[in-house]
Amino acid sequence: MARLPDPASHVHHEDRAEMQRMAAVRTHADGRPQLAAIYVAMFNNPKVARAVGELGERLRFQGLLPDDLRETTILRYSARRRADYEWAHHVRPATQAGLTAAQIEALAGDAVPADTTPAQRAVVQAVDHIAADNEIPAELQDALVEVVGYAGVVEIVALCGLYGLMGYMATAFDIPVEPGLPTPPWRKEDHETR
Repeated sequence: MARLPDPASHVHHEDRAEMQRMAAVRTHADGRPQLAAIYVAMFNNPKVARAVGELGERLRFQGLLPDDLRETTILRYSARRRADYEWAHHVRPATQAGLTAAQIEALAGDAVPADTTPAQRAVVQAVDHIAADNEIPAELQDALVEVVGYAGVVEIVALCGLYGLMGYMATAFDIPVEPGLPTPPWRKEDHETR
């Protein structure tokens, strides 16, 4: 395993303060007072942690997308890439954004969930193309532009990029999902088939 050490013992005071600030900003969405393990690990390089954290805050808390479309983007991308960590951390925000348990579960599947709005369906289809390393078809992009504008389409792609980066961090450094967070549906399936 290529785990990173806990940087808490060697970060500078200002980095420790930034860790606390980042945790406070995310408390409502995460439902936990401590900074997520993935960000703690990134503080082995504080400049990277700060940059990734700032991008995450801008996209999650100051972005243009409505909450339901942002969380649909993140969950679908996480499901397509089988990114356990990201999925586990976004079930709660998706619920807060109004997605039902059935919609959240359906986002883990291969089909476009039936119980979604037209805008959510368009986001799911776009994310499926992005996660497959394909371009978004023009007619699909046009449909998204009608709902979220060009800036919203750019934000969807940026979210996929951010959560791709987070997925690489979680995988490369074997960062486990913290206790108490939901198990992704594909992991439940893995346990059931054993």
